Amino acid sequence: MLDERATVLLNRQVAEGFYLLRLEAPDLAATAEPGQFTSLRVSDQLVPLLRIPLSFSAVDSQSGTVELLYEARGSKSRLLSQVRDQQTLSCLGPLGKGFTQPAAGQRVVLVGGGIGLPPLLFMGARLRQQGHHEAVLLAGARNAAKHLPLADLQLAVPQVRLATDDGSLGHGGLVTELLAEELAVAPGSMVCACGPHGMMAAVAGLCRRRGVPCQVSLEEYMACGFGVCVGCVVETASGEGYGRYQRICVDGPVFDALRVRWEEG
Repeated sequence: MLDERATVLLNRQVAEGFYLLRLEAPDLAATAEPGQFTSLRVSDQLVPLLRIPLSFSAVDSQSGTVELLYEARGSKSRLLSQVRDQQTLSCLGPLGKGFTQPAAGQRVVLVGGGIGLPPLLFMGARLRQQGHHEAVLLAGARNAAKHLPLADLQLAVPQVRLATDDGSLGHGGLVTELLAEELAVAPGSMVCACGPHGMMAAVAGLCRRRGVPCQVSLEEYMACGFGVCVGCVVETASGEGYGRYQRICVDGPVFDALRVRWEEG
């Protein structure tokens, strides 16, 4: 784990409320893996005191750059959206445990909702670089304005299917409906998911019923990012007492979906 002073190369809006931050951070770029995250200090002032955790959406070890996608909806993320080129940010990481590799030649279905896309884009790009797996990205959003540009998504994962709740772009309905179609065609796939809790619970349930391996990248507020504060816990399906809880920041954020206790069952 490093605390690197990274230089801002780009910070621009890419969809309604969503921003892309590109940082020159050679140490992070050399070691980050899909599913891991960094914890950023968005200001050198005392307030806000706590950092903001963001998953890596792209990493280029040759150029020493990392990219982070985020939604400006809270005080820290709104401050981050105002950061300008050539400013520097303190970046702690890489943090957490990422996705495990699929079996040789296994097809991978990446399922993302809202701002859950970043780790999936990184995972898709890594699989593409390795050249051993077929991958498809299923991306869901409330409406067309909330979707990242299709061309940007296809840079990481050439096969992309879009869904919107209001039917304004792509499939009109839930992204899990697209997943059901994909698993019907290729039941031997592995699924990686990140997004709202309800979406991931539905993905996990569908995969469990069909006997499909599924990994989920859990989203939770993280105060420290490295396990000290024990503020970001998830209840697992096994264990007793305190032993049934895991810290998302160090035991995850990526978990086997079968390990998580989902309220929806």
